[in-house]
Amino acid sequence: MFTNVWYVAARSEDLNAKPLQVRMLGCDFVLYREPDGKAVCLSNVCPHRGGSLANGKCKDDGSIACPYHAWSFNGEGKCTQIASRRDEDPQDVAPGVKIDAYPTEEKYGFIWAFLGDEPESAAPIIEMPEHDDDDFRSTTTYTEVWETNYHWAKFSNLDLVHLPVVHGIKFQNQDNPDAPPPFELTERDDGFDLVYYPSTSRIRKGGEWEKLREGGEAKKVESRMKFRVAGISLYGKVEIGGVGSGMHNVFYEFSTPIDEQTTAMHYIFFRNFMLDPELDKEHLKRNLMQVRQDKAIAEAQQPRTAPVGPDPNGYYTYDEDSEIELYWNAMARMRERGWQIDRKAWAAALADGRYRAIPSPVRKKDPKGWVHEEVPRYAKGTTFAAAA
Repeated sequence: MFTNVWYVAARSEDLNAKPLQVRMLGCDFVLYREPDGKAVCLSNVCPHRGGSLANGKCKDDGSIACPYHAWSFNGEGKCTQIASRRDEDPQDVAPGVKIDAYPTEEKYGFIWAFLGDEPESAAPIIEMPEHDDDDFRSTTTYTEVWETNYHWAKFSNLDLVHLPVVHGIKFQNQDNPDAPPPFELTERDDGFDLVYYPSTSRIRKGGEWEKLREGGEAKKVESRMKFRVAGISLYGKVEIGGVGSGMHNVFYEFSTPIDEQTTAMHYIFFRNFMLDPELDKEHLKRNLMQVRQDKAIAEAQQPRTAPVGPDPNGYYTYDEDSEIELYWNAMARMRERGWQIDRKAWAAALADGRYRAIPSPVRKKDPKGWVHEEVPRYAKGTTFAAAA
C-alpha cells in the first residue's frame, strides 16, 4: 500500500453532522464536517489514551471531542481544549500534543483525503468533465466493499483480454473474437492512456439499450481507458452506438485499500443518451452487472495478500499484459520515492503493541513530539525484481 496518494474516503452524502470512521491503508481515520461544511480528516486515535474520535462529538467551533476525556482537536490536528483543564492552554497541560490531519477535497460527490506528508508531490485527482456537462446524466455515486486486495480489484477491470472471457464482449470481424484488437498505449508518470477500436457483438437483449444499434448488429466502436494513481482511478468511455454515433457510456472507478486484503470500490456512471431519469435504474443495473462479474473474479483470486512488487505468481505476455506492466511501473515509481508501506516492518511494530499512523503534512512540518510513530515505509530508491 502507498502513502502520498489522494484516495476516496467516503461519498459526500454519507458525511453529515456526525463523525464518520473510515479505515484506509490499514489505519483508522475520522471524517467530520466543520460548521461551514468543509470536510475534515484526522487520525482517529486520540494521542491521550487511544480513544476513538469517531465515537466523540463535533463541536460548534469546528473541533471534535474525544468520547473518553473530551480532549478536543481542530481540523488542523491542534489540541484546542482539555475538558478537565478547560481554563488552561492545552499546550501548557500537555506540551506539543497534536494529531495527524490530512488535506481533503470534496469533488464529484466524493470526499477525497490525501494520505501522506508530501502533498506538493502528489499526482492530481482525475478530471471528470462529464460531471458538469449538461449533455451527460449520471447515476448516484455507488460504493461497495470487495474482499480482495486493491491490486486484484483493479486488475479485474484493467485489461482487454478479460472482456470476452468474463463479460462475453466478443471482438468481432477478426479471426479470433477472443483476441484483443490493435490498441495504442501511452505511459504517463501517473498512469497510462489506452485507446482501441474493436468491433463488438450486439448489445445484450432486454431493456431500452437494445434499441441503440439498428438491427442489433456488431459495430466498430471507440473505447478509451485511463488509469491514474490518484484514487487508484480507472476511467472508461465507450461509444456504444458505433463510431460517429456520439452515444457514450462512461464510468469512473476508484479503489481505496481498506487493508491488505479488503478494498472499498467507488463508482459513478455517466451517459449522454436516453437521458430520461426513469432510465437511471437500468443504466446503473447494466454497469453493475459487469462490476459483479469482476468482483467474483477478484475475490476468488490468490494469493489473498498481494505481492509488494510485480507479481511473482503470474506470467506476463509481451503484449496482452502490457497494461498490467505499466500499472506495476507506476507502483515502482512511487516505491522509489519512498512512499510504499513496509508491511513486514509494520507488522513487527504492531506486535510490540505500538500503534502507527499514516504521516501527514503536519508531521513533516513539526516532526517532534508525536505519540504515535508513523507507519514504516521502504527507503527511497528501493526496487524489486520484475515478474516473469
